[in-house]
Amino acid sequence: MNNIIKRLSVHTADFAVLYIKLHNYHWHVEGLDFKPVHEMIESYYDNMSDFYDAVAERILQLNEKAPSSMKEYLAITGIEEETDKSFKTADALKKILGDFEYIAKEIKVTQIEAADSNDVATDGILSGIIEYLDKEIWMLKSALK
Repeated sequence: MNNIIKRLSVHTADFAVLYIKLHNYHWHVEGLDFKPVHEMIESYYDNMSDFYDAVAERILQLNEKAPSSMKEYLAITGIEEETDKSFKTADALKKILGDFEYIAKEIKVTQIEAADSNDVATDGILSGIIEYLDKEIWMLKSALK
């Protein structure tokens, strides 16, 4: 179970950093398709907020403490911060796609470990996140063709 909690802590950090990163894209994306992309990114960060909370609360349910500071997040996240402040819509979507693919890959590893450990609740939470990310990855790939 300790490895599952460590992995959930990393996922918590990943969702926190991605939430902020998505706001950067939301605010600074530019192009003819600004409005639909701006709104799409808003839906992404709304979902990341929900996932962030669900994963952190699962850590608490397992009687551990969830990471809860930017310092902690930046020390363990696999998501790279974005410091640019101007993005063409396709470029922002490509970067989001890369982050979604990374998180989906990592969460699938944790989900399998949770299933193998008979941790039904963690398995269920992560399965829902995977379902969402897999669909959005497919949609982003289709949009970027």
